[in-house]
Amino acid sequence: MKRNRWQCVLVLALIPVGLIALSGCGESERTKRAKAKAAAQASHDDHSAWWCAEHGVPEEVCGLCSGKVAKELKAKGDWCAKHDRPDSQCFICHPEYKEKFAAQYRAKYDKEPPPTEDEEKAKPEAKK
Repeated sequence: MKRNRWQCVLVLALIPVGLIALSGCGESERTKRAKAKAAAQASHDDHSAWWCAEHGVPEEVCGLCSGKVAKELKAKGDWCAKHDRPDSQCFICHPEYKEKFAAQYRAKYDKEPPPTEDEEKAKPEAKK
């Protein structure tokens, strides 16, 4: 009887040790993914650069990032109510406007601008 009790205690003591050993000492993949996602989001939300990669326009005129710019454009009547963005930057209603801003990017960096947030969202839909 004492032997069975001793074995039971030993097994119960080894279970937590085994679980700790199996879990490892480093960060979990979930934690690593969360950190990578947070870093990517932080760099995406950085509005210190000349170009707003999120919306495909120079940062200083981005009506989606700057409340001040949005207010000024709304006061001028430059607002697309359907898509809740400046009409002069609504590439949904006016795809030709995108080329105007892309030309500015190409002139400054001598390469194509990065895809906008709307283009990124549309990619999975195109694959369906």
